[in-house]
Amino acid sequence: MRALSDADLVANHLAEGGSGTTVWLQELFRRHYARVVTWCLRIAGDRDEASDLAQAVFVKAHRHLRSFRGESRVSTWLYSITRSECMNYLKARRSRMNDADEDLLDELPDESESGPEEALDHQRAVHLAREFLDQELNETEKLVFAMHYGDDTPLDAITRLLGLTNRSGAKAYIVSARRKLSRAISRWKASQNRLDA
Repeated sequence: MRALSDADLVANHLAEGGSGTTVWLQELFRRHYARVVTWCLRIAGDRDEASDLAQAVFVKAHRHLRSFRGESRVSTWLYSITRSECMNYLKARRSRMNDADEDLLDELPDESESGPEEALDHQRAVHLAREFLDQELNETEKLVFAMHYGDDTPLDAITRLLGLTNRSGAKAYIVSARRKLSRAISRWKASQNRLDA
C-alpha cells in the first residue's frame, strides 16, 4: 500500500465501484487523518469538536470522491473540504454565541449592584458595537475580526482558512478593521459631544 500514491488509492477505490469502505479508502483516510484533525483543532480549539469536524470532512470527501478529478493533489482537495467545513462550523458557532448572548442579556438577574440603567447602557453598547461592525467593515474584515476576537482563531489559521493571498494575510484585515472602527468611534464621540453641548 505504501508504494501507491493517493491518486492510485482513489482510482482503485473507484474501480471497485466507489461505494462503501474499501481498503483503498481506509488507507487514504488513514494517511491524512492526523493532518485534517490538526487543521480542525486549530479552528475548534477542542479535541472532541475537532474530531467531530474531521469526521464530517471525511464523510463529505467519501460522498464526493467521484468529483475528484486529479487536477490537484488529494491533500489539497481534502484541505479545501476541511476549510469549507471549518468555515461552516465557525459560522454556526458564532450564530449560537450571538443567540446565547441575547438569551443571557434577557435572563440576567437583577441581584447585582448595577441597576436597570446600567443594564440598558450595556445593551446599547453591544448594539452600537454590532452597528459599527456592520456599517464600517466589509465582509472579509468582519469575518476576520469575528474569527480572531470572537473565536480566538490565530491570524495564520484565518489566513489559511480563508485562502487569503495578500502579503500580510489576516493581519492586514485586522489592521484595516481596527482603523475603520477607531475612526467610526471618534466620529460617534464627536457627534455625542455636539449633542451634549
